[in-house]
Amino acid sequence: MKGDFLKILLVFPETRYPSGQPPLGLGMLAAVSRDLNRQVEVFDMSFRSHPFEDLKEKLIRFHPDTVGISILTPQLADACRTAGIIREQLPEALIIAGGPHATVLPDDTFRRTGADLVYSGEAERAWTALLNGAEPLSIPGMTMNKDGEILTVPGLLLTEDLDTLPLPDRSVFDMEKYFAAWYSMDRVDPNLRGTSIMATRGCPFKCTFCQPTLSEIFGKRTRKRSAESIVEELESLVKNYGINAFMFEDSTFIVDARWVRNICELMIERKLGLRWCCNVRADLLTEDLLDIMIAAGLSKINMGVESASQRVLDDIYEKGITVDGVRRALRMAKERGVYVQGYFMLGAPGETHEEMKKTVRFASREPFDDALFDITTPFPHTELWERTKELITRDYEDFDCFQRSVYELEGFKPGRIERMKKRAFLRFYLHPTRILQTLKTILSPGNLKRTLIKARRV
Repeated sequence: MKGDFLKILLVFPETRYPSGQPPLGLGMLAAVSRDLNRQVEVFDMSFRSHPFEDLKEKLIRFHPDTVGISILTPQLADACRTAGIIREQLPEALIIAGGPHATVLPDDTFRRTGADLVYSGEAERAWTALLNGAEPLSIPGMTMNKDGEILTVPGLLLTEDLDTLPLPDRSVFDMEKYFAAWYSMDRVDPNLRGTSIMATRGCPFKCTFCQPTLSEIFGKRTRKRSAESIVEELESLVKNYGINAFMFEDSTFIVDARWVRNICELMIERKLGLRWCCNVRADLLTEDLLDIMIAAGLSKINMGVESASQRVLDDIYEKGITVDGVRRALRMAKERGVYVQGYFMLGAPGETHEEMKKTVRFASREPFDDALFDITTPFPHTELWERTKELITRDYEDFDCFQRSVYELEGFKPGRIERMKKRAFLRFYLHPTRILQTLKTILSPGNLKRTLIKARRV
């Protein structure tokens, strides 16, 4: 097998929607590589004006023998183009594709990218095995071509104790660019200098737009880092990068209330003084939990609402929350001065036009400070994808939950969902109750760039 794993390039093929969150998965693989004395660099396309031309220069200058590409479904087209450039410039290099899309569709990823190896699942243990000389077909989750046949090794290589993993190596990223683009808490204070961390893997809930895909990647059990590990990472970020804010990027940070309290108590004991935000479910938020989080610096929560129609929540998304429960959690947070962002989706098969309008009205009239409206997108192997495959009219490479619907919906002309989504943003941010805050955020010194980056998703 080609590739000596001595000079490794890890590529993040995001060319359309940069954000302030560095790809921590690649940071983890970079840390593993350096622990095994490999030379490793990361090529992040996020902030580049000419990403593919820059990639060619990087390949010529660094000349890696191994290139790993992390792929989310919306990045598939750019990932395929990336693989083609690598093959053209360095035909002797070993190309490995991984990430969520590769996990759920390894054969498809293998054919589209022309990679030598495709890996399914979280990658640290498999990466360690490869770098230590293991044969690819001895590693669970690996796909490769052997004698003209595409073979996949069954199984997942999960790390049970997340504390045994190294912290992400952020030195491989241009962190100043991420700080400049970090808008997770710009509504709270546009002058915050923040970044993201991950504290868990897996999710116990059954929402149709996420599961069972998340379980295919991370297994069915939620695993959590210790409070000590998390706080030590935060202390290192303060020391090395001078952050004063951060976000837990975990899909549902508050799934274990006792664990959250332990983290908060340790943050208070260590006097970190950081402001932070996290993702929550309305049905898990309690007054006691919210109070200890606020004492530890919580300033904002992001709440997955999805729809203001209880029918859509129950029958289409199987979300397991109620609209009244969202109102209760929202009031609980606002009474305590916590900022709240709502996540909403429009355009699910079976969702009526009136139900979509109801969601937009709900988002605009309730006291949310921020909102993100996505177009409902059936990512591969989710329950939603399985139920609605016959309605999908676009290829995976066209999946983009920010800009286009992939469905052909009865009663909806082409472009209607996209137009409704854009109007939803305007109605929300130009609502009389928040227009002054919108202008203040946009016009804050140095925040125009962040606003323009956010606007790409509108």
